[in-house]
Amino acid sequence: MAARKIGILGGTFNPIHNVHLLLGEAAREQFCLDRIIYMPSGCSYLKINDDIPSGELRYQMVKLAIENNPYFTCSRLEIDREGNTYTIDTLRELNKMYPGDDLYLILGGDTFKQIESWYESAEIFKCCNLIAAVRDNMSAADMEEQKKYLEDKYGAKIQILRFKNIDLSSSDIRERFLTGRSVRYMVPDEVIEFAVLKNIYSGNPVAEKEDDVKVYVK
Repeated sequence: MAARKIGILGGTFNPIHNVHLLLGEAAREQFCLDRIIYMPSGCSYLKINDDIPSGELRYQMVKLAIENNPYFTCSRLEIDREGNTYTIDTLRELNKMYPGDDLYLILGGDTFKQIESWYESAEIFKCCNLIAAVRDNMSAADMEEQKKYLEDKYGAKIQILRFKNIDLSSSDIRERFLTGRSVRYMVPDEVIEFAVLKNIYSGNPVAEKEDDVKVYVK
């Protein structure tokens, strides 16, 4: 059986928005990936913020956002893991779950620039291929320079994804929710409905109950 090519797209997803979905689809199409796994982050040692909604709520929003794409799936791996979340631990677990398949870690330009500072970054390059999207604050030339540097130093396997930089961020969307402005066409309608129903970004979120959340999952 031929090895599958599995893309991993991680993030806080607070909330997931249409650029996250476009990025996954662009990577799948350009590199003929068989599956994209969206990986909501758990307790990140790089992003400590008490205002981040629970992993369960962010997971449910991702599930709603991707449910109509047969190539997309969502993993609970990081939100269910205790303690700090490290990408290397996630990759090691995924390699055990998908033996013989090839993992492709999908990154934005800003993250690609910082990856050498991540915990056990040298091991990350051994565990997966990287797909780095030309967006955010890095030019195509900067991306190519970083690619060559990481390949020469670590033997990393890196491919560059050409992706149009769309000015949309989760922080802007949260602000729009909080101030009552429209987020239509920025966020999938199902995610908007769920976020409003749960008051996730109103400053007064509804307490989670497992039975309540399950209603929104097919």
